[in-house]
Amino acid sequence: MQSFEVSAPGKVLWIGSYSVVFGGISHVIAIDKRVRCRCEESERLEFITSYGNFSEGQNELIDSVLNEVRTIYDIPRLRVYLINDPAFQIDGKKTGLGSSSAGTVALTACLSYAVTGKFDVDLVYKLSQRANYRRQKGIGSGFDIAAATYGSVIYRRYNDINKVDSVVERLDIPQNIQILLGFTGRSASTVNLVRRFEDTKNNPRFKELMSEIEIDNEIAIKLLRLGKIDAAVPHIKLARQNLNLLSKEVVGVEIETEEDRKLMSLAEKNGALISLMPGAGGGDLILALGENLARVKETWERMSIRTINVKQDEGVKIEARS
Repeated sequence: MQSFEVSAPGKVLWIGSYSVVFGGISHVIAIDKRVRCRCEESERLEFITSYGNFSEGQNELIDSVLNEVRTIYDIPRLRVYLINDPAFQIDGKKTGLGSSSAGTVALTACLSYAVTGKFDVDLVYKLSQRANYRRQKGIGSGFDIAAATYGSVIYRRYNDINKVDSVVERLDIPQNIQILLGFTGRSASTVNLVRRFEDTKNNPRFKELMSEIEIDNEIAIKLLRLGKIDAAVPHIKLARQNLNLLSKEVVGVEIETEEDRKLMSLAEKNGALISLMPGAGGGDLILALGENLARVKETWERMSIRTINVKQDEGVKIEARS
């Protein structure tokens, strides 16, 4: 078998938190913390991962990918290595950078390439979205799979998972913008938080606020397309304000604490263009974007926040062939 390695990036969702689940527009940044996958011939199908060694039937993520890939290909006996960047976990806690989605895409791409010798990114995307959907039992939107496949994208979720009729448009943030993440030491349950939102989606006030959020997110992304990130920021902040109002008043959960807000405010006072809680919020990560984030890093670290320097990165790719 030809030797090769496939990798897929983690992600940061900074526009469209929660609203993307309900069909809203979003923008997600692919980052340089990657899951790497390679395989070799073996006497049986086995998986060596960052979380332990598994056979078929022992790991939901692996099984979801195997089931989808087998709708098209027969999978031979292989030893598969699926290894996460250390930044996906700190002190035994997941950091919320999308290791499951990156792992799903990397594994799907690796198995497909091992069988066919071809790298069909669009097919990898569809298979990965279906595997992810079934593993999560329909909860979520798939933005993380889109970023793991294509890189930084504008994303709107699919209506039909069998067709995977999502809207995906490549769009990087400007190259002069630095990305800094702060890990609070808490881990949030994205699925549980999204389920709480799902339970209240028919409330008229929920629909009203989601409509307001969508208006500002649409404007922000139009400005991003023009490279005007400074002009997009006020609209992103307005959308976040309405999201916090919605989560507190209608859903009955707080996705930001007073301590989180203090950290974000300090970031913006020390050079960040914007600071927010990406994705589902709930406490694990705080994001800062700006042209020079050295003072933000110093400030957060003085407050015992673990910082993670990341860079924007490309989607799934073959790293090495021989």
